[in-house]
Amino acid sequence: MRMQPLAHAPTAATQMLPLMPGAKAEGKGKTRPPAGAPAEQKKPPTRAEAVRAARARITRRKSLRKQRDAQKG
Repeated sequence: MRMQPLAHAPTAATQMLPLMPGAKAEGKGKTRPPAGAPAEQKKPPTRAEAVRAARARITRRKSLRKQRDAQKG
């Protein structure tokens, strides 16, 4: 029976990659505003944004329908 080098053993420790320069510790990326701070108001979408979103939904629906039809044969 051949002996495997220790580096190729199944229990060898994995090498850790260095952190990216902009990466922060896990869980600390977003901070919550203080409890007394007012929440930002979400503005309703403009007509142009609403039209763009509606067209995107229609286009996606048509594309998915085409894919299903192509799979049926």
